[in-house]
Amino acid sequence: MEELHPSPWFPCWRLKFDAPLESPKDSAIHLSEVQEVGLWCLLGAGSLGSERQLWATWSGVVDNQQNDRMKARSLEVEFIRLLAGTHNIDQAFRRVGLKEGDEEGWLAYIPDAELGEGEDVHLPYLNWRDLNHEAERLAFSVNAVIQSMRPSMALLDAEKLGLEVNISKVDEASLLAHVANADSQS
Repeated sequence: MEELHPSPWFPCWRLKFDAPLESPKDSAIHLSEVQEVGLWCLLGAGSLGSERQLWATWSGVVDNQQNDRMKARSLEVEFIRLLAGTHNIDQAFRRVGLKEGDEEGWLAYIPDAELGEGEDVHLPYLNWRDLNHEAERLAFSVNAVIQSMRPSMALLDAEKLGLEVNISKVDEASLLAHVANADSQS
């Protein structure tokens, strides 16, 4: 079997909140009001298992946007919906959104698509210095600090995400299929 090359980092940061969240919805609304550049969203601590999972979700959002197939009204909610692997937006927030009492979560930046020849989508150029600065500012604004952690299968809550947990092992391929199946469900 061919060895996979590592994926580039997706622009996301692990957060540790100063206190358990009292109102995740208020935190998300506040985040949307204070972000200066780009699209940012808050995600539950157990929702991310790999960089490829995030890039596959981003690719699905870009494809749905370009082909006028978005189910959500905003790119942030479409990202959450695809990440959760569902058509149902309420279910998506239950699966990958923050919950009352959460002490950790993720802050994710949803980059703009870069179109190449023939409208091929390329991974975007990311100015990590500026993104890190904005992530720190946004984390502070929602009463959190950034932790030095990346998405990993060890941090994933497969059951909450809606993955079949009766299989012997949830792996990255399961995560990618979960994202891809979000738009194939009835």
